[in-house]
Amino acid sequence: MNQSMAIDDLVSVAQAEAMGELDAPMMAIVLSSDQSYDLPINSLETDADKARWGLILRAAREHVEADAVAVLYPAWTTIRRKPAEGQPEPEQEVAADDDAQDDDNGPIDTLFVQLHTRDRIYWRGFEQIRDPRHQRIIGFRRIKALSTDYDRDNAPSVASWLSTLFEPLPDEGEETDVDRELADLLEEPEVSAALYPRQMRSLH
Repeated sequence: MNQSMAIDDLVSVAQAEAMGELDAPMMAIVLSSDQSYDLPINSLETDADKARWGLILRAAREHVEADAVAVLYPAWTTIRRKPAEGQPEPEQEVAADDDAQDDDNGPIDTLFVQLHTRDRIYWRGFEQIRDPRHQRIIGFRRIKALSTDYDRDNAPSVASWLSTLFEPLPDEGEETDVDRELADLLEEPEVSAALYPRQMRSLH
């Protein structure tokens, strides 16, 4: 898979899904060698939500032997420019707030697109432009400070909930509590409906 081409394709998918909507949908796309599977994400609001979906996406990736997983989601962010060289990478998202002020100093209504591979994370952020009257999404403005590629070992802490995506399988014959939990997650309707056999799109 050509990763630079894949992230551009994923941006197009994410923006097409969000255009005309009041809220961009949260979703993951598991990219195997020959197919792509779409998993709608219910919520990433709490640490428990993120932990659960981290396990679900690891289980789905292992099941179809995928080499990449994309995550597309909206969030508020306060990041407007890259930190100075040598400065720590700040947290890139803040919780959504209905009372957030839409001004130069307030949080930015942002669409995030992440592509996770075994070695790298490709991260893109876009301000969502809304129709002032109806508040539907009508366009996007790229936020350069949120368009960065990372080695997996250097990813921002805000992406830590996906740090186990590519952990190796246990040795043959071994089974851990995590493996049993992964197997159970594959049987959940929202996961099995996507993997057996709902092929939503191919990005290869």
